[in-house]
Amino acid sequence: MSRGVWALGFVLLLSTAAEGRNRGFGKWGQVTDGSNPSSVNCTWRYFEQKLDHFGPSNYTYRERYCYYDKFWKQGKDAGFSTAEQAPIFFYTGNESPVEEYVNNTGLMWQLGEQMGALIVFAEHRYEGESIPNMYGVDDCISYCTSAQALEDYAVLIKYLKTELSTNAPVIAFGGSYGGMLAGWMRIKYPDVIAGAIAASAPVNGFPSIGGFSGLSSSSVALSRGLSSKGGATDTCFNNLRSSWPLINELGRTALGRSLLAKASKRCEATVDATTLIDWGQVPWFYMGEGDYPFPSTYITFSVGSGKNPLPAWPMRVACSKGLEAFDITVTGSTENVLYNITMGDFKVSVDWGNSSSNIMELTEQQIIDSKVLDLVTAMTDAAGVWHNLTGDVSCYTGINSAKDEEAETYVNRQDDAATCESCPPCDGCPECPLCDRQMKACTFNQPVTDPAFAWDPICCNEDLYLSCTYVQGSGNDIFWPPNVPKGYTLDSVIGPHQLTEGCQSEFAPQGMFGTPTYRDNWASWITSYYHSSNVSSYTNIVWSNGALDPWSGAGVYAPGSSALGPMVQNLTADGSSIALIIDLGAHHLDLFFPTPNDPQSAIEARKIEEQKIRLWAQAHYDALQK
Repeated sequence: MSRGVWALGFVLLLSTAAEGRNRGFGKWGQVTDGSNPSSVNCTWRYFEQKLDHFGPSNYTYRERYCYYDKFWKQGKDAGFSTAEQAPIFFYTGNESPVEEYVNNTGLMWQLGEQMGALIVFAEHRYEGESIPNMYGVDDCISYCTSAQALEDYAVLIKYLKTELSTNAPVIAFGGSYGGMLAGWMRIKYPDVIAGAIAASAPVNGFPSIGGFSGLSSSSVALSRGLSSKGGATDTCFNNLRSSWPLINELGRTALGRSLLAKASKRCEATVDATTLIDWGQVPWFYMGEGDYPFPSTYITFSVGSGKNPLPAWPMRVACSKGLEAFDITVTGSTENVLYNITMGDFKVSVDWGNSSSNIMELTEQQIIDSKVLDLVTAMTDAAGVWHNLTGDVSCYTGINSAKDEEAETYVNRQDDAATCESCPPCDGCPECPLCDRQMKACTFNQPVTDPAFAWDPICCNEDLYLSCTYVQGSGNDIFWPPNVPKGYTLDSVIGPHQLTEGCQSEFAPQGMFGTPTYRDNWASWITSYYHSSNVSSYTNIVWSNGALDPWSGAGVYAPGSSALGPMVQNLTADGSSIALIIDLGAHHLDLFFPTPNDPQSAIEARKIEEQKIRLWAQAHYDALQK
């Protein structure tokens, strides 16, 4: 998703909603050592796809895919009651070159061998080697949508089944945005997909679905990894949250700013408190996504060099850097962001986004004796788990380069409403995002180097704006100050219930045309198209989430349940669709190759997923015999 952030600034916010952008999901980047199957085992092919499946355009492009057929056998030899061949496992590629998913979706390889499956990985349009020629194509960027991508997959599956003369059931797999695609494909194409493993799919992250509480759900979810629920301690959680107002107050004096610079290992002799707070809050979203029980380059590949992995359980490692060593007294209501903090003689009062203290009355020795500077050093070392991946940084300067310069605070956004009188939708349909205008031939004629090129056009074209990342610091997470005013509402954060200016300015200067003239901050079209208000009513889908993953805040759960449990939550009366919770899991942990250090919940989750796939496949075989 928008790669500068899915990048920084969870510190401020993870979406550039005002510009039609959205924080990108972390990309696969797991180190492979040759011990697991990978892209070198695949047979690679290209398939000619229509560029526009839903209109009169005659343009085409070549979609890349790979398959592995060494496991594929007769269904009866894989434990199924059928004369047909064993299932087809199909990965719904997302916003990276497909090799990343081939190399890291261990669940497909593991279950594929056990079930004798044919394994297929399809590349998302406008990614990797599946990027259409855009020069001279009318409205070239308009065809970069999830809806077109799903039709690509459906057409490819039908082609493969015809060529292979098989009626085997097809099971979709996907993680993150790919998980959204897998789940949506089962919803939109139940005749093509027999079932779906939709891992860490934040399909409930849209404003009209997640609602008011959903605005802060990602910040709440990521904070679990720094608490006892995530294997750390509540002391770590509380001390980290207390550090921000203390830093803010220290920064009110020249002496405090110089002491902060030394304690936070700055290269400069002084540091602004706001700068330090922003820097210190950068890592937590990334480490929450990548809070795996093994070293991983999954996140660092996405927003860094990719050469240096995060350690196993990075959130716990961060807490071990000294954040648990302080006895800080907090009174009042942290949930209402109205509380007092005491460290030695240093006293700070917090009232929402404001803080005050007795810093002007303290001597340098009193500040030192309060241990607040030791807390600042502990926070620095904890943040250094991310900022100092190489381990060779002796001092820090400026804001870490990973910080997304586009991150903004999206509150009180009252864009001028636009009208679209010439494009009325049907009665009861969302407003049409594209008004009458002339098509325009694209002039873009450069190599695409961004490995996540498709994400921003998708967000722009389909209003795929996940509001679950919009609010932090409002009382239930590790952040302060709040990035919203006291008394904020869902409407004040999302904006007016009207169409506003689209994101042409992002693409048109590059010679790419075809984005909608207008945008809908409430994402009405995409939530209607994918039936987001009742996704839990569709059969044969496992919606899995790791409770430590920031995106779990926008996952699918049974009424009255959440990422906190129970582990298995029935969503349909027949039990064919479930929410599946991995209590110590980060971003789609279940899709990775198994490791000896996996938490028990991940081991159990994979077993449950296998059971569901077998049931779905057998039901498909049974239907063929009727």
